[in-house]
Amino acid sequence: MKFNTIFKWDLFLLCSLLIISCSKYKQPAAYLNPFICTQGDHGHWLPAALTPFGKVELCPDTYPGSLTAHGNLAHSGYDYSDRHVRGFSHLHRGSSGGGSIHDRAGVISIVPFTGEKTDTFFINPVLEIDKTSEFAKAGYYAVTLTEDHIKAELTATQNVGMHRYTFPEGSDGKIFLNTGNRSLGMISSLKDEHTIEGSVDGFYFVLKSNTPITTTTVWENDTLIAGDALNGIVGNGIVCDFNQTSEEIRFKVGISFTGLEAAYENMEHDCPGWDFDQVKEDAFAEWNEVLGSIEVEGKNEEDKTIFYTALYHSCFLPVVYSDVSGTYPGLDCNTHQAEGYKHYGGYAFWDSFRTKYPLYSLFQPSVYKDIVASLRDLYMQADNWAPFPETDHPAHGVMFVAKGKDGCSVPFTCRHEHMLMVMADAYMKNLFPTDLKEVYPYMRKEALLQMPERYDTIGFIPARPDQTGEYCWDNWCMAQLARELENQSDHDYFMKRSHYWKNTWDQDIRFFRARKADGTWLDFPDDPRENREKYTYEGSKWHWRWNVLHDVPGLIGAFGGKEAFIKELEYFFDHDLYTAGNQIDLQTPFLFNDAGAPWLTQKWVRKLLTEPVVQYYGTHDFFPEPIFRKIYKNSPDGYLLEMDDDYGCMAAWYALSAMGLYQVCPGNTRYNLTAPIFDVVTIKLDPKVYPGRKFMIKARNLNEKNIYIQSAKLNGKSYHHAFITHELLIAGGELIFEMGSTPNKKWGTE
Repeated sequence: MKFNTIFKWDLFLLCSLLIISCSKYKQPAAYLNPFICTQGDHGHWLPAALTPFGKVELCPDTYPGSLTAHGNLAHSGYDYSDRHVRGFSHLHRGSSGGGSIHDRAGVISIVPFTGEKTDTFFINPVLEIDKTSEFAKAGYYAVTLTEDHIKAELTATQNVGMHRYTFPEGSDGKIFLNTGNRSLGMISSLKDEHTIEGSVDGFYFVLKSNTPITTTTVWENDTLIAGDALNGIVGNGIVCDFNQTSEEIRFKVGISFTGLEAAYENMEHDCPGWDFDQVKEDAFAEWNEVLGSIEVEGKNEEDKTIFYTALYHSCFLPVVYSDVSGTYPGLDCNTHQAEGYKHYGGYAFWDSFRTKYPLYSLFQPSVYKDIVASLRDLYMQADNWAPFPETDHPAHGVMFVAKGKDGCSVPFTCRHEHMLMVMADAYMKNLFPTDLKEVYPYMRKEALLQMPERYDTIGFIPARPDQTGEYCWDNWCMAQLARELENQSDHDYFMKRSHYWKNTWDQDIRFFRARKADGTWLDFPDDPRENREKYTYEGSKWHWRWNVLHDVPGLIGAFGGKEAFIKELEYFFDHDLYTAGNQIDLQTPFLFNDAGAPWLTQKWVRKLLTEPVVQYYGTHDFFPEPIFRKIYKNSPDGYLLEMDDDYGCMAAWYALSAMGLYQVCPGNTRYNLTAPIFDVVTIKLDPKVYPGRKFMIKARNLNEKNIYIQSAKLNGKSYHHAFITHELLIAGGELIFEMGSTPNKKWGTE
């Protein structure tokens, strides 16, 4: 009897502990803060309702940010500082910078309202929002419009945006369906009392409402034209009245880049019903599944929020261009069929190639494989490659441009400098679902377009040491692929070109330096800290000094050896010359590993991730005053001033570094190791690519003081290297670091 009592009590305690443990568990997607990097010039993201890599990013376009902002503000169409919206549009592209003042709103917008509005409202609809009501989480956004007291809620699938508007009781709910971005035009038709179909500059849409449309009015040339039969009307928008009998009206908008039939199919596949809450829950579950492939453990909850939001931002772009049937628009302006993969589009490889795709190789390898198949498509369809802009040699790369046949409209062009490095890295990691022989000629063409053969006679690009160095990376990757194809001639040729960086290294001053075609050195600033953007792009001579990703040992030798290299690199960090807001020197804190001082990598990576630092540099020049703050924050001004995320590049840098991993050169499958900022990192490797495997990184005794690796074990055996290969990571296993407060200057030097 006594035994039974004790057993029952123990069982009760065990169950209680399990309940407490489960109640404390927080799903990865619940850590997200979608408002990080949505304010001003601090990353340029948006709190859209979307699913991972979804073409639909349903979000308000804010005012005045999306309409009057200059090149430094509201690139996504949303600015957290704004207190008004222009509508809720479906297609956006955030995170990148630059450009003059222009309309940055998204495409295909719905504006809910009540009552009668003047023409000025339709010319420029502006709705005040209750900022305190604004809420966003993975796959969902909500806000209240104050003047008409309308609650707006948004959710999405990959191809469909779903809206739920709750109007005041007894009001006459209406919507203004319009282009969103005012620079575009719309063709639309009312198919029945629940359906409007149309297109906006090659973006096809089908809108369905759960409430019958009773009357419609066309907005064209700043005039409202009454009429219920809309047959191919060309205009800027349609006003729909519902003469509603219920407070709530729901809409779903299916999108396709190939045609109306595909838009209908996408809607029927993604969102056949009207259960808004179920769609919202499904979107959250999709994000949770994706983000949950990497689990982090530790006491700092804010670090987890920043980390999971970084992973989240890395999955905005590129987007799935293909329809559920597999059709997608090609760069040759024809419709193509993706067989057995999803076709992705919307790229800017400069500079997301550095971080995002190495992250995908561990985090989303199935997506990476589909991206490689999609890039093969781009190579084969784009026969009109052009420098960007067209100059004697590319200013900062080349881009694909649609041919522009009659009636042809391709959604986005593609900045593809270093795209071949993404392909090469995938090949070396066995994430290459196509024949290398098939795409090699196109990749070869890309390398020779970036650094044309005419420069082989002098071995550098005149007046551009930055580009000379950058394109050496690509040529090194081409040499590795040529070796795989047993093409010795190409291997030797591209390896020779990969060393051209040495021809722009001035050994007397130990900096990269511009020179004329005849070999004469050009002028060099008296103070190499200046970012005068003469001969180098968006960076000082200090920033470009480390510009040899593919041959770090060679660079160390150019400095005169490891001791001299470490001295100069320490000076770079100790004097706050590192620019966290741009990509040029992202690799630099990890270069200490190659130089035999991994404890300095551990010191500086930790500091950049978690502590306030001094920053002197904006994108193009010094800040008016130095900035002292954390680089990554859990707030709308999540990144430094002028720090664009550039298609998830900076988010991926944070995620990899926080995990204790960083791949300096795509194409070389070696990752640098450093201490993670979490006690445990578990990478649940994609079962479709790496069945049943996971890799764990544990940092024992990690805290704010114990930031240095004392020793390590890989799968139970002592591990003395500051690097690990992709092959070892995907094999699964466990890497354990013992942490301490003082550097162990012997660990990691082998």
